[in-house]
Parts: sequence; C-alpha cells; structure tokens
Amino acid sequence: MRFLSLLAALWMLQSCAGSTPLQQRCAEGHRHLDDQQWDRAERSYDRALKLSPGYGPALVGRASARIGLNRYAEALSDVDAALAGSPDRLEWRSRRGVLLHALGRYEEALVELDRVLARSPNHAASLTGRAMTYLRLKRCPEAMRDLRRARRLGVPIPDSWLQTCPDLK
Repeated sequence: MRFLSLLAALWMLQSCAGSTPLQQRCAEGHRHLDDQQWDRAERSYDRALKLSPGYGPALVGRASARIGLNRYAEALSDVDAALAGSPDRLEWRSRRGVLLHALGRYEEALVELDRVLARSPNHAASLTGRAMTYLRLKRCPEAMRDLRRARRLGVPIPDSWLQTCPDLK
C-alpha cells in the first residue's frame, strides 16, 4: 500500500502552523510524518486531540500516521470524525474514499471518490484512487480513462499501471 503512504504525505500539506500548544503538537506530528515515524506522529496527534478533541487537522494527521501503520479501519474512523465537523473538505473526503478502497469496500469507495470528482473534476488523488478501485473491480475502460487523465494532470503514473488491464482476464 505504498500508494496510500504517498497520498497521506500529500494530504498532510494542510497546515498546522502556529504557536499555540495545539498547533505545536500538530506541527510535531507533521514532522514525524515527513520522517515516516508513524508511532511518534500518532502520539503527537493524540496529544493534540487531548487539547482539542475533534480538531479536524489533528484527526486527519493521526489518520495519516495510522495509514503508515497499516491500521486502515482506525484511520477511516479518524477521517469520519474529521468530516463530521467539516463535511465539505474534499481532501478529507478523497482520503475517505482511498481508505474504503484499502479496506476492500470498493463500491463505497467509488461513491466517495465520485462525490469529490463531481465537485472537483481534476482532483488528482481522487482520480488516481478511483482508477485503482476500478482496476480492483476489473472495470478496465474506466480505470484507463482515469489513469490517463491523472497522468495529463501531472500525476506520475507508471507505464506498468497502464498495461495492467490485459492481465485482468
């Protein structure tokens, strides 16, 4: 699931910058994510959440750490909690779709990713996530369409991904 780790790093470009104790804990968690120190990142975000339970960026940060620890169900719970407070955050909703994919809940993943793409048709992470989901469902034409579109948007799609469908017979 290297794909999930890469997406987690991209998603954590959200800022927790600032000088309050909450922001400091979030920034500390972000540094640990950058260093792929998943356990430390999780602990930093836990400390942030003790200061402000339900704080969306800390929940999503902890979800990123849990993705790195391959604890996808817990990560999904964190993202769901973050979305409860900010249901229109497309990055968080996209992450939810990718986590549903990781949990093998492909049809639910498609619904979530389609929801993001309806509002932001060039959302690269959602296009890539939806393509991976289509591949799992052996829906090659849709997968190839999304992979090519993501590549045109600058997503580094390996050629091997574009040659996957003939192997899905």
